[in-house]
Parts: sequence; C-alpha cells; structure tokens
Amino acid sequence: MERVELGTEGAPGTSLKVDGNASDEPLAMVFPGLRYGPERPVLHFTHRLLRRQGWTVVEVDYGFTLEAFAAASEGEREGWVTAAAATAWTWARSAGTPKLLVGKSLGTLALAWLLERANVPKVWLTPLLRSDDVAHALVRDAEPGLLVAGEADPATPPEALRDLARPGLYTLVLPRAGHDLESEDPLASLELLKDYLLALTAFVENA
Repeated sequence: MERVELGTEGAPGTSLKVDGNASDEPLAMVFPGLRYGPERPVLHFTHRLLRRQGWTVVEVDYGFTLEAFAAASEGEREGWVTAAAATAWTWARSAGTPKLLVGKSLGTLALAWLLERANVPKVWLTPLLRSDDVAHALVRDAEPGLLVAGEADPATPPEALRDLARPGLYTLVLPRAGHDLESEDPLASLELLKDYLLALTAFVENA
C-alpha cells in the first residue's frame, strides 16, 4: 500500500493510503469517521471487498488529531473535512478514474461537499443528518446511493430516514445496531456486517 502526502491549504495535512493501481482500475475513495478509521470492521471489510472486485481503494487521512478537532469550532471542523475532500478529489482525478465514494459519519461531510463535483455512486454510512449539507445532499444527489444506518443510532432516527427517500437511494437499516453498525452481541454483529457487505456487493454491481 502506497502512502501519498498531500498539502492542504488552511487545514491539517491530508494524506492518502492507496491500495491498487489507480491508472488501470476503477478508483474508490473512502472518507472515514472521526473515531471510526479504516482499521475498524465496516471500513476494513469494505476495503477488502472492493479490492477483491478489482477496485483501487484510496483511504483519506484528514491529518488532524482528536484533541485539535475537539478544540476547533464547528466551522473549522467542516472546513478541514471539505479541504481534505477537495485535495483528495484533485489527486484522484489526476491519478485515475474515481467511480465510487464511501463516507462514514464525519466522512459524509466530504461526500456532501463533493456532490456537485463527483457524479458517481456514493455509500453513506451513518450519515451526519444533523448537518443540513449532508441531509440536502442525500435528497438532491442524482447518482445512485446506498445509505446504511443502525436501528439504535440516535443520529439516524427512522422519521429522518423516511424524509430522505428518493429514486436511486437504497436504505439499509441494521437491526439493533448503533453508530458503529455493531450490536452488543459479537455474533450478531458479524451477521450485521455480512448483511452490509451483501448490500454493498449488490450496490456496486448494479450502480
């Protein structure tokens, strides 16, 4: 896996982990959550599944620490994420052909910012619906989308998910799952992960 350091004006330095050959394979960009990085189960197996299907996977590292993020204002936080999205998207377009975006929680702010720039399918994992930008992007996007939420996640209440319905947006609600898309039962969590990966496989094949 190659690490690419990128300069990000007005924000912590963004870097990328690139797995695959971006010049010869379709490219998927993964924007992780604040406390849910690429090593966590959902994103780890997303990476493995996409690689197995012949994708180059690019994981974005925003470059800021949890301490710096906690001390920043809401505007600074969103600015850092969107600056990272802009820098990563510029690199991706120069390196290959980006055809899929995946965002987890905080990473869905990046997907929302890229809405007018990236006419590609998107996977919205536990989207930050408290952000008007994210909620509006989910409704306005003309591209296929897969929205994955946990039934027990207060960030994605059922009534809010119903308001997002549109043609081309497929919603998977994992029973008893929280914001990490896991349940308290480890074996049940494995079943939830399997259900997500089956949905992701079908989405990528048909999008």
